[in-house]
Amino acid sequence: MPTNFKRVVSNPIFGGTLVLMFAGLIVSLACAATQPVYIAATTWFMIVYLFLLAVALVWAVASSSLHRYRLALLTMIGVGLSLNVGHIGYYINATIGALQAMSAGLIFAEITLFFWVLVLGSGPGTYLAELTGTGSEMRSMGYGGNGGEHSMSRVSNYRHTVNSNTNSGGRGSIADYYTSELNQSTVSGKGAETTTSIVYKARALYPYDANPDDPNEVSITKEEVMLVIDDSGKWWQVKKEDGSVGIAPSNYLARISS
Repeated sequence: MPTNFKRVVSNPIFGGTLVLMFAGLIVSLACAATQPVYIAATTWFMIVYLFLLAVALVWAVASSSLHRYRLALLTMIGVGLSLNVGHIGYYINATIGALQAMSAGLIFAEITLFFWVLVLGSGPGTYLAELTGTGSEMRSMGYGGNGGEHSMSRVSNYRHTVNSNTNSGGRGSIADYYTSELNQSTVSGKGAETTTSIVYKARALYPYDANPDDPNEVSITKEEVMLVIDDSGKWWQVKKEDGSVGIAPSNYLARISS
């Protein structure tokens, strides 16, 4: 996934907390520089560590990789929380104003770290995960939730269709898969209840970049209009104006009233 720093800016939750984090670290660094005699060696290490952690989070958000490096980031944040809280307690009781100001900056960083633990530790379907967009990323990789199960089911069906066509001498393709699945959704087996697929238009509320590891997904842009072929589950099967067919998260789409 290419790095796009607009994702950081467009996400007010991560954007706001990152501003708070960097502001706290800059204040702490500036105050420490004015009173280096009173600063412990581990404090310099901790400030640099927290800077690198914030940069790593910026990169993860910009590259839509939070779902891949979530556990590593949580571990790094846990270490940062432990280091930071000890230094806050040490400097907050100082009689020098610069050291007290530095502890205030570290408190800002501590609040941000605590919030990141809550966000990255929340699974798909939780309020914080959906608010920050990490839930849709994890669902796209199949990390729990109905959306993930829906996506993984489509991957399984796609592989089965391709393998069947290949074994029978035909060329398996994603077009074969979607044709097969659409037929299954519109025509039931003998003795089963008949269902009809209703096609309607939907508009994209937000942009979404398809996961490169999932061939079934399609990228969509904000305000883009497309046809919804299957709206069962949290991932909808859509057909774009360029003819491409794939799945997209339903919470990114809104039906257009006819």
